[in-house]
Amino acid sequence: MSKAAPPRPSAVGFFSLATAGALVTILTWGGTPIITKFGIESVDVLSLALLRTVAALPLAVVILAALRCPLPWRGQDKWLVLAFGVTGVIGFPVLFTLGVGLTSAGHAAVVTAATPVFVGFLESIVSRKFPPPRWWIGVSVAFVGALVLIGESVGLDSVDATWQGDLLAALGGFSAAASFVIGARLTPRYGAIGATMWSVVIASVFLLPFLVTRMGVEAWAAVEPLGWTAIVYLSVGSTIVAYITWIYALSRGGIGRMSVWQFALPVVGVAGAAIFLNEPLTPLLIAATVIILFGVGLVQRR
Repeated sequence: MSKAAPPRPSAVGFFSLATAGALVTILTWGGTPIITKFGIESVDVLSLALLRTVAALPLAVVILAALRCPLPWRGQDKWLVLAFGVTGVIGFPVLFTLGVGLTSAGHAAVVTAATPVFVGFLESIVSRKFPPPRWWIGVSVAFVGALVLIGESVGLDSVDATWQGDLLAALGGFSAAASFVIGARLTPRYGAIGATMWSVVIASVFLLPFLVTRMGVEAWAAVEPLGWTAIVYLSVGSTIVAYITWIYALSRGGIGRMSVWQFALPVVGVAGAAIFLNEPLTPLLIAATVIILFGVGLVQRR
């Protein structure tokens, strides 16, 4: 007896729940660099990366118990949920954080902007279906806009950039892309919440010993109120809320169409820097934002 084919994502328009989910994710993830900047004032970067996952464990357990989400542990699903946790909740934050520590902000931002390209590449391999020309055109336009935005806001040339940091950041982006493709395949059977929360639990159990070893009593005592705010934002917002809404958007609206929303991450980051760090908004930044949104619109248009 042949296995039933996995359900395909619903055909949705620009104004849809899938788009709403993507926007929630982009707004949340877009604020992550600024929040991380506040957090590392009292917590070292690697510990903060570990806390981003481990601190989400209590809430993830409560959600799983309250909703009685089944453990994805039958057939190949157990390997998918393990891969989802390793690539998305461990690989991406750890690799990308280490990469940012070794390279410039501009180089790291370019890697972030390239993540939708990684997603399209992996999805085409898994589904054995090449993205249509409109996808490539929209992605190219959005990527050019992202490069203009990044070059204007944080620069692309820097003596602080290293190939080791660029490679780690790129591996982090590729790991995130892999988790999106994997998570979208678990969601039809277990829901966005169940798939995400179980991956958080599995990843947290794995990372907890490393965090305990790294952070002693003095390190915990040194965490300031702003540091705790950053920990809560990164764990509850970036790891739980944003990942749930993102996996929902990908599974409902299609990986290829929804993934391009990640090009808007630099837009949110620059806007946040202007609001909270008093960085200037120039005409070139505004023009780049329009280009990015135009590219996203090309892909979203049915």
